[in-house]
Amino acid sequence: MKKIILTSILGSLLFSACDKFLNEDPIDFVAPSNYYKNEKEVLSALTGVYDVLGKSATYGRYLFFEMDMSDEGYFALSSNSQDIALYNYDIGDTKLLNTWSTLYDGINRANMLLENIDKADMSDAVRETYRGEALFLRAYYYFLLTSNWGAVPLRLQATKSPSEVDMAPAPLQTIYAQIVQDMETAADKVGNITTYNHAGRISKSAVWGILARVNLKMAGAPLKDKSRYAEAKKWSAKVIDMGFHRLNPDYTQVFKNHSQKIYDIRESIWEVEFAYISGGQYEEGSVGSINGIGTANTAIGYSYGAQKVMKPYYDLFKTGDERRDWNINDYYYETAPSVGRILYTGSAATIYYNRCAAKWRREFENSPVKSTNTTIINFPLLRYADILLMYAEAANATAEGRGAEADEYVNLVRRRAYGKLKPGATDVNVADLPKGLDAIDFQQQIQEERSKELGFEGMRRFDLTRWGIFVQTMKGLLPHKAAANASYQYGFRTAEYITERDTLYAIPRDEMTVNKLMKQNAGW
Repeated sequence: MKKIILTSILGSLLFSACDKFLNEDPIDFVAPSNYYKNEKEVLSALTGVYDVLGKSATYGRYLFFEMDMSDEGYFALSSNSQDIALYNYDIGDTKLLNTWSTLYDGINRANMLLENIDKADMSDAVRETYRGEALFLRAYYYFLLTSNWGAVPLRLQATKSPSEVDMAPAPLQTIYAQIVQDMETAADKVGNITTYNHAGRISKSAVWGILARVNLKMAGAPLKDKSRYAEAKKWSAKVIDMGFHRLNPDYTQVFKNHSQKIYDIRESIWEVEFAYISGGQYEEGSVGSINGIGTANTAIGYSYGAQKVMKPYYDLFKTGDERRDWNINDYYYETAPSVGRILYTGSAATIYYNRCAAKWRREFENSPVKSTNTTIINFPLLRYADILLMYAEAANATAEGRGAEADEYVNLVRRRAYGKLKPGATDVNVADLPKGLDAIDFQQQIQEERSKELGFEGMRRFDLTRWGIFVQTMKGLLPHKAAANASYQYGFRTAEYITERDTLYAIPRDEMTVNKLMKQNAGW
């Protein structure tokens, strides 16, 4: 971790990326010994821990765009020949360093809060809620680090001096044990999701759901601790058994809600929030701007359309699956000042590689001003559909095998996809899984269903890696290149460049230079 300068309590600690959660004003530098005196100051510090989620280096852009290129879509900036999105980069890549540094900044902010929270004059109940949120966020940032880089330094105390840079990477088992410990402690402290009217705050539902995700990762590569499937099943079941959460009957509305600042906390459990600030300034969101349906029409909202789709992903959807034409656009926009849509027809309709990752569409963005490069569209970190699919996957892999409820949870997701949860729907079971699937075939269905349901939500590379099939899946795209339109064959560069070393990213050069005890990942 590169040297940290102690300013503004280690970096704009009081800025918020939460539209509905926190709105604290920044203050000038204060020493930690003179801060954390009351609830307001602790809340401001907690805001700073949350703030990391919305940076461009995290969910403002990189974690769902450059760092999640997979078999679903490709990096459509054809002039770029070297980028982490292509798995063709140097260890000095600035995006790589920015994400690493930003996550460690968030960890350091959490550590500082945890070390000082007991000084504040505030109620014990509120103190413990804030402590739980800080513990969870620290653990979550470590989860992102180890998922992307493997063994990393485990810093559990705030940095006191710029000279505190040398630390060896901790064993993976130690890192995951700390993540689980912090999250389980947090689960008993944070509030119920019904306490809030938005999804920007850590709740019990969010902690339980992410614990399910963490345990699924531990059950898969690289740890392959199969005992963790039972834990993943347990934590996802806690969310389901609340009886509060449910699927929105309309798949498309889930993502329109993110654009319109509508909080459906029954479906969308945890979101990174972005907001318009008076004077034309925005938080750092690129959701729907870097991705989305490409257009220069500012009446709609400018989008680079820089993530386009692979035809095999389009072909994964069966006729009647409403997710296909939402995740992937079947129309483009007229030029300004018109806001009309034009359906793909003729030869353009058969190219497929010209279509975009279209889950978030700026035509639905509810903003007083639509910036070219940024948006106020929220990004989902955890949805109820994911909970149902995680339960099914975990139950299928446990020693006792899955029960009928696992199939039913997958069928709920599929029924929603085919419009069968909408009022008045008929033939509601037409989209159900075939009966009697064995464990192997069921897992294959889960792998496909997760891609169709969660496509472009920053989950695919993570899933393929934990299943141990990331590189082979990417290489499996190459036979499709010859049949692709010549203008879009550059979209196969990621599949061409990728090698076994790319299951993890390279440790950034700055970290290797400054931290004399750090070890580089294999292949670099």
